[in-house]
Formats: sequence, C-alpha cells, structure tokens
Amino acid sequence: MQARTKKILALIAVGLMVVLVAFVGVLYALVRNSSPRLPEITAFAHNRAEQVPPLAYCNLYLEDCTTGDLAELDVPPGSALQLSLPQEIVEAPWRMLVVYQDASGQVIVQEQAHRAGETRAVTVPSSEDLQLAGVEIQLPSAVIDEQGLTQARAAWSIKTA
Repeated sequence: MQARTKKILALIAVGLMVVLVAFVGVLYALVRNSSPRLPEITAFAHNRAEQVPPLAYCNLYLEDCTTGDLAELDVPPGSALQLSLPQEIVEAPWRMLVVYQDASGQVIVQEQAHRAGETRAVTVPSSEDLQLAGVEIQLPSAVIDEQGLTQARAAWSIKTA
C-alpha cells in the first residue's frame, strides 16, 4: 500500500472516530436531559391492545402534576377488559374503580383495593346485563381531604362503552 493511501485511510478512520464520539455525546445529552417517561397501563379487549398513559400524575404531595387524555377502548357486552400494570403501580398500594351500566341505565360503581406487590394483571368482566362503562386505576397520595379520605396522586382512566 502506498504512503498516500495509508494517509487517506488514517484520515478517514480519524474522521469516523470524531463523528462517533460526537454522536455518542449528543445521544448522552439528549437522554440525560429528557423528562422521565410516565408509567403506562396496557389494556386489551376485543383483539385490540392500547397503551394507556395517566390521565393525571403528581408526586406524593400532589405537586408537579401532569395531565393527559382519557383513553378509550371498545369492550363489547359480554367481553372482558384485561389490564397489565407497570411496576410503578404493582409496587404500591392502589385501587380500581369499575363502572358498569345495567339494562335500565343505572350506573353501578365497584371499588377494589390492592396491596403493594399483590397484583400485576387484572381481568374486568362484563355481561350482556351489566355493560362495562369504564375503569380507573388510582395511586394514593400523602394528602388526606376533609372527610379523612386519601386523595389520588395518579389515575389511569379508560372509557369502555
């Protein structure tokens, strides 16, 4: 190989190294400065899966809150809604509100409390007589209202009907 060819290959190698180092540096800066991703629930019904971001998400003292949109996922009468929960929910105590509507249009709300580490996935049934209208998963905060009830610091809401 000629000396000139060796010089050209060496310059190309140095140039590629500079580009690689710059790329890694920019990537590191972007990742380091990005805001943390909020936990999402995976909801599955009627052969369709949806990633559900929180409708509201605050710190333990209801500060630094962010809000999102209500998720929608069609759950036909008699079908079930399956929820897969992220670690942020699984590792904390949480509650689930399930809203049904009967044939007469009456709304029925059921509440289920879960302890930390107890549940990673939930199946919410419905029937022809009791249509699933919606589900909300809530994480408690350290704030207690005038009635002595713990306020939710995060909520994932899914409209199903």
